[in-house]
Amino acid sequence: MKCFDVCAYSHITRESEIFGDVYRPFIGGPAYFLSIALKRLDIDVKVITRLSPKDSYLLDDLKKLDIEIALIPTQSTHSFHTIYGKTLDDRTIAVLEISEPFSTKDLELCECAKIIYIGPLLVNDFDLEFLKKARERAIIALDVQGFTRKPIEGKIAYVKWDWMEEGLKYIDFLKTDSREAKILTGYEDPIKASEILQSLGAREVVITSQEGVYVRIDKHVYFAPFIVDRVIGRVGRGDTCFASYLYTKLAKIEIEEAVKFIAATTSLKLRYQGPLRETKEEIARYIHNVYRHIKINLI
Repeated sequence: MKCFDVCAYSHITRESEIFGDVYRPFIGGPAYFLSIALKRLDIDVKVITRLSPKDSYLLDDLKKLDIEIALIPTQSTHSFHTIYGKTLDDRTIAVLEISEPFSTKDLELCECAKIIYIGPLLVNDFDLEFLKKARERAIIALDVQGFTRKPIEGKIAYVKWDWMEEGLKYIDFLKTDSREAKILTGYEDPIKASEILQSLGAREVVITSQEGVYVRIDKHVYFAPFIVDRVIGRVGRGDTCFASYLYTKLAKIEIEEAVKFIAATTSLKLRYQGPLRETKEEIARYIHNVYRHIKINLI
């Protein structure tokens, strides 16, 4: 029986966007960006996803990297169209197609893993029972994004996670962005928001913002800035950030160096559209050249 570093449960999506009158179709979904980033970092990852067989081409990039995939065929594939306003954080998301949620039976497709990653895109993608059963098998890493996104009248509406207090009891590593953290806690301040999320059960909390990444471990918060001249690849920022965080946990990297690595990896990805391209060695050079004198703030 093979044991993976990470089994990633999430939908891979068919997407498109308009920004500045430019239309772009692309492949999306947490499992897409996260698994490619993990593979670049030499982490053994398996993706368990649900999509329609007619959209199996969405998996081609993963296959080229020899990422193991368990495809659960469905009638439909999650599909979204995003229209941006003046900034990359000002956006309206249309829901074009909805796939089927994951079930506890799908956990059988991951016989052994050190970490089970769960990446919902919509509120019903996973339920509490899935989290409970997954936690019996491995450490759980959750990107909370989808639990704050509900399709209403063909568009994404942002809502509170109904069963958050019960769900967080089963989460070891939690990832949110600053917008989601405010929805969940009522606080814009990532430091206060992470404190509340940790108090509800999450062992460690990662929060991304426009400025950088906050990581709460025990009672301390560490911050490192994103350093990038121009943000081009906003889509996949959080997935890449969380992938690099999971890498630092698996590699047992000391916290201050880990936060620097997470920020540097995410900064590199922000420079271009699509998933992470750099290797560990290239990231190390970027850290040496750009982050060498950056002090990691302990808050």
